[in-house]
Amino acid sequence: VMRIEFGEDYPAAPRAWYFSSRVGEQSFVDVSRAGASYSATAMLGLTPEEALITRPQDALQDGGRWFTADDTLSCIIPQEMAEKLLITPQDVGNVFVSVFGTQLRVIGIVDSDRLKRVEDLDGEQLTPVDYLLMQEQQAQRQSMAAGDDQMSEDELREYIHLTPDAVLIVPYTFVVNAGGQLRSVAIGIPDADTVRECLDSLMRRVELNLYAGIGEQTFLCSSVGTTGVQGASDVMIVVLIAALIVLNTMLGSVFERTNEIHIYSSLGLAPTHIAALFVAEASVYAVMGAVAGYLVGQAAAKIILMTGWFGGLYLNYSSLAAVGSTVMIMLTVLLSVIYPARVASNIAMPGIERRWTLPEPVNDVMRMNLPFTVTGDQALGVNVFLLDYLAAHADYSLGNFSTGNLELNSGDFELGEGYALSVMVWLAPYDLGVSEHLTIETVPTEDAEIYQIRAVIRRESGDEASWIRVTRNFINLLRKQYLLWRTLPAPVKGEFGVRGRAILAGESLPETAE
Repeated sequence: VMRIEFGEDYPAAPRAWYFSSRVGEQSFVDVSRAGASYSATAMLGLTPEEALITRPQDALQDGGRWFTADDTLSCIIPQEMAEKLLITPQDVGNVFVSVFGTQLRVIGIVDSDRLKRVEDLDGEQLTPVDYLLMQEQQAQRQSMAAGDDQMSEDELREYIHLTPDAVLIVPYTFVVNAGGQLRSVAIGIPDADTVRECLDSLMRRVELNLYAGIGEQTFLCSSVGTTGVQGASDVMIVVLIAALIVLNTMLGSVFERTNEIHIYSSLGLAPTHIAALFVAEASVYAVMGAVAGYLVGQAAAKIILMTGWFGGLYLNYSSLAAVGSTVMIMLTVLLSVIYPARVASNIAMPGIERRWTLPEPVNDVMRMNLPFTVTGDQALGVNVFLLDYLAAHADYSLGNFSTGNLELNSGDFELGEGYALSVMVWLAPYDLGVSEHLTIETVPTEDAEIYQIRAVIRRESGDEASWIRVTRNFINLLRKQYLLWRTLPAPVKGEFGVRGRAILAGESLPETAE
């Protein structure tokens, strides 16, 4: 690939190594001549273009030369090998050595010390790595103390290379044909600006670690695969249309269910609770829509794959893009329901006040209308129901309040006969010394069948600030009892009404603290 990309304009020099055994085992390459032999450890395959890049020919002794394109069965031997095989500089070019049964012409003798100084851009030597020695040193380091582990890892970053005397240098094609492997490729580009341009083009297409020399500096370049998003603007248009559809649907649902919203409000649900109901409904739609869309997408992808409609298109079901699409759909639905939920909240309580508050007391007396109404046949029964609740807290030293002096009477009010339930209440925390007299009046309204409930509270003891604070909690407890009353079946409500008439006729009330 490198030769095709750059070989026509710049020298491209591949390097190959050959070991006779697996990595980590002792390797032997026998080189023989006239009864003498020498066991090298590995072969290094280089090309004529190497002379234009790292210039290993500078390490040759006098009389030798570097490879040319015609040198297919030739070699360059190290100085120690030449001495063992009785080859002198004068014999270079005229003598042959046998490697794997093949006669190779010796065209040069390399000086080992000078070849060690020939380095690549990464600072490593050209000779193959001594994997056997590296494994031995790594085993020794692993047996050292834990405190030296980090130092050992840093040291192992540099490779240990074979000495030039243990390597036979041959043409690159000879090593490849013998079963060697390509280990690196060097490209000689003299101009720094051209190097940058070639790097920008190459790194976008390969996932390799490359060393680049620009001027006197060397850079390690690596590419990392990333995922990009394209066509987002087109998707946003579709998302906007979907959001408007959801918004319109939920607004229509809100206005269609206005009566239900009023019922929720009359049952005591706060506006935020009613808004939460619509948000919960939209959440269900979001989950169901996302899951259904994902399943439909998988089915469509399966059909496309089986029919081969889009050849070469493969869909990844576990991709983060699928997760992102699902989340985007759910967020679109939930964001589109914010305004309809707010509209439903405003319908439930159109006023500015979002929370029920106590009226300001006048001369230590608070008067208020409770947000409940009852029919005429339940007016007496609800008072008896509340009477039982208050009587249960008589002489009560724990809990939120204690009661005493409990009375239930009937009387005439502005629009007709009604009922008055009065009680003395001591409110927790009791060390504040707050007590009050409460009268709950159930009185008729302009509609003869509807009774209104109002409360009159008179402070008996305790400071005003504490009285107002604890009274609010007490009134909230009473409101919950009215909500509970509405859940009772009609026969039970009728029984409370019968008891109420008996009490008004003179029967004794439940005992309370005096």
